[in-house]
Amino acid sequence: MLLIGHDAIAFKPFYAIHTFEEVQTTPSCSIVLFDFNTVLAKKCADEKILFALHVKQIKELILANALGASYFIVTKSLALQAQKIADDYLFDGKILLLSNDENDIEFAALHGIDGILFEKGIHSLESA
Repeated sequence: MLLIGHDAIAFKPFYAIHTFEEVQTTPSCSIVLFDFNTVLAKKCADEKILFALHVKQIKELILANALGASYFIVTKSLALQAQKIADDYLFDGKILLLSNDENDIEFAALHGIDGILFEKGIHSLESA
């Protein structure tokens, strides 16, 4: 299980962006994170930039996979459905539960969720 942003574990942060121009202000080989946006996802995929997408519904999850996202960031309410779909359709990307609660480790482990993205694992460009 991936645990990104946990205090006890070294991690490579995700960088929150809103525009493609912001990608150039992130460190080399960074993983960029943004809300579901097909135009921005296509640009990242075309430029071979690893990206993670916040997905809020199943349709976005399916499209995010087709667009080449490496990670799908979901809330607890979507996590179980998203993980089942990712497993059934053999997604290359990983389902990450967005959390601030260490107790979610047990929930994710018991339900086979690929990992957790703790909010400390997301860096804004101001903190980069």
